[in-house]
Amino acid sequence: MNPTGLFPLREAALRPMPEGVRGALVREISPCPGNLLHTAWYPANPGSRRDRLGPGALLLTWTPSPSGGMDVTARLGLDTVEVTLATWPSLHGDWTTTVHPTVYEVLGLHAALRIATDALRLANSRADT
Repeated sequence: MNPTGLFPLREAALRPMPEGVRGALVREISPCPGNLLHTAWYPANPGSRRDRLGPGALLLTWTPSPSGGMDVTARLGLDTVEVTLATWPSLHGDWTTTVHPTVYEVLGLHAALRIATDALRLANSRADT
């Protein structure tokens, strides 16, 4: 792992998640599906407010499946809630290329929605003055 704490997800994707973490938080993503997802481990804090994902945060979790693959889940933090974005049962091998398109599109859509919401909020505040 490098000093920033970021690591290419495919380095960890073939093994179960380590003890004490809730998943891998996506920090950087390339627009090209074959390129890396850079992630950082997200520590588990059960029952704590710090355990809830912040707005726009995307967390990937995986557990070994009975078939020998990995069951992968993506969770997205919104302003007031955390939602399950997608699940991929029993992925085999380097599953990062399978989840990449969904993760990339959702993070892009969330960023665009946030910009549009901020612009509308600013326009409304100017109209009120």
